[in-house]
Amino acid sequence: MNPPAGETGCELMKRLAKDLKKTIHDDEVHAAKIAQRIAELEAQSPPDEQQINALKQAQEVLRKKIEDERASLSELEDVIRENC
Repeated sequence: MNPPAGETGCELMKRLAKDLKKTIHDDEVHAAKIAQRIAELEAQSPPDEQQINALKQAQEVLRKKIEDERASLSELEDVIRENC
């Protein structure tokens, strides 16, 4: 994605931070849906262990992605505070 013409470094970083916040929010919503689906499957008799395990693996990957995104956002916000 090319920055808009005339966008300063600070404007670019602020835009990236805003985009990252939206991505984190979207990933958190997705993680909540996965957790809800796991709970639904676990409540069934008998529970579908194979599907539950697959969802738990996806949930862990998503949790790690959110953790990494939050760390990146924190670092970006620090740079913005120090330089903008």
